[in-house]
Amino acid sequence: MRRIGMAIVAVACLVAVAAPAAAGAKTSFPSEIDLPETFFPEGIAIGRGSTFYVGSLADGSIYKGDLRTGEGEVFTQPTGGFPFSTVGLDVDWRNRVWAAGAAAGTGRVYDGDTGELLETYQFTPLLESLINDVIVTPKAAWFTDSGTQNCDPNIPGLCFPGQVRLFKVALGKGGTLPDPGAPGAVQQIDVNLPDVYFSNLNGIETMPGSQELILVHNSIGSLFRFDPETGAVSPLYGPPDDPEFMGADGMSRRGNMLYVVENEAKRIAVLKLDKSAGAKLLGVLPVPNADTPTTSALFGSAVYTVDARFSTLGQGPYKVFRVELQLMIEVE
Repeated sequence: MRRIGMAIVAVACLVAVAAPAAAGAKTSFPSEIDLPETFFPEGIAIGRGSTFYVGSLADGSIYKGDLRTGEGEVFTQPTGGFPFSTVGLDVDWRNRVWAAGAAAGTGRVYDGDTGELLETYQFTPLLESLINDVIVTPKAAWFTDSGTQNCDPNIPGLCFPGQVRLFKVALGKGGTLPDPGAPGAVQQIDVNLPDVYFSNLNGIETMPGSQELILVHNSIGSLFRFDPETGAVSPLYGPPDDPEFMGADGMSRRGNMLYVVENEAKRIAVLKLDKSAGAKLLGVLPVPNADTPTTSALFGSAVYTVDARFSTLGQGPYKVFRVELQLMIEVE
């Protein structure tokens, strides 16, 4: 999220979508879901059934709602306001909500039913990084650091320190959470990509059928494959062979289809992944009523994105938008 610094201080069906029966008819779901007036959202994730979660940049709390009814409420306690914000979210198979803790340098884990805080992992000291997004695999939770060593001291509030790296929380047998103080519970893994400017590494996803991770490099406007076992990095999509993303932020994946939020363009890019050929841009999903869509989550025949409204500096109205996948517009 390139502008998170400011935020914090037809149409043809080109994609075959397997819509779960549990999703029901698309007309039974609201196209826009209102969030609390001062919530200042950024990350979104979907849990069991039609439950969704959205994190707050304003105070670090998490909102829990229902995609079917549009109703919900704040279900975790605030973490104290800046720098104790909540950015990216993910929900694992045990219905635990993982939250990236922004400039607090943390990753937090909540019970998705009760909102109880289960663990907090301190990756870096306060204000020494920007923990931006998270993805959970059967073996680990992976967090991106969007910080940079190239902050301009003459532009305060628009940049956060840090490095081009990931933080790994290794899960135990059956997905058990490690003790935050246990040796090896948290590992820092440097990523061999350029440190350009904030925000470097941003969104994170898994590569289908592989241990590899997909990383958004926001400053370059590209996607990369990263093998956490070997440390190997390889291009997946972006310049010079492909157009640059316009503010690439969060990602979500279903099978070999990848959805990348371009917050500056107010749209979601749709790409088809191929292990040998990389990624091909098939089209885009416009989010016409949004100011700054940031992250996304898939449910049934739609992708949901949250509007952080960065251009209004913390002023709503804040919404979650439902975008039907069959409304994708082909790109030339």
